[in-house]
Amino acid sequence: MNKLKLTITLLLTIGFIGKAQTTRYFEFSTNCGSGNWQDTTFIAATSNQVLIDTVLANIAKPFNQRKFINGNIDYGNGGYNHNASHWFLWHFIPNEWDLTEMAIEVCDGCPYTDVDADTAYWVGIIGQFCPWSSRPVKEVTNTLGIDTPIFENEISLYPNPTKDKLNLKWNSLNNITVTIYNSIGQELWTVYLSKQHKIIDISELENGIYFLKIRDRNKIAIKKIIVV
Repeated sequence: MNKLKLTITLLLTIGFIGKAQTTRYFEFSTNCGSGNWQDTTFIAATSNQVLIDTVLANIAKPFNQRKFINGNIDYGNGGYNHNASHWFLWHFIPNEWDLTEMAIEVCDGCPYTDVDADTAYWVGIIGQFCPWSSRPVKEVTNTLGIDTPIFENEISLYPNPTKDKLNLKWNSLNNITVTIYNSIGQELWTVYLSKQHKIIDISELENGIYFLKIRDRNKIAIKKIIVV
């Protein structure tokens, strides 16, 4: 192999290896028979291209021919798992779930009536979720709701990880509302920030992962922070 071909091959190989994986989000419809509207849908995420192709292929099939989701779950909504205004206390761990035709009955249940109601049992003891009636229905490009504009790229926070203070920076001149949630989706408190006062005191928070729901008038962003 001459030097030119070798150089091109190396560049293509490096470019392929260094290509970032894109996370895709999919909505699952479920009919677990609870009668609660919160149980009707939830969202799962993955960056596994094989799984993405599998889910898209299933969505193209008639609903009763699609496979159901089965995989490992963890505390917190992950910043995306919700049904309309209800944010779940758990989420499927990205790339640790799949579509299947069979699963043990012990992991079957309703996302809200069962898993939300006893998250410690489902995450800490069962460790997985396999709602048999939950099949993929569509890809979700706006995980905060179809009618809610996102401004993820218009806001930044630093330092992250952080310890005592958290600085926020955003493009607009509007005041913003920041609601802080812990890793299992419990709301802790809400603060209001302006361009003149854009620092949050988080010294009372214990070490761990937290989510910030940031609203700028009719726009919303979800950010994750780590407190150390």
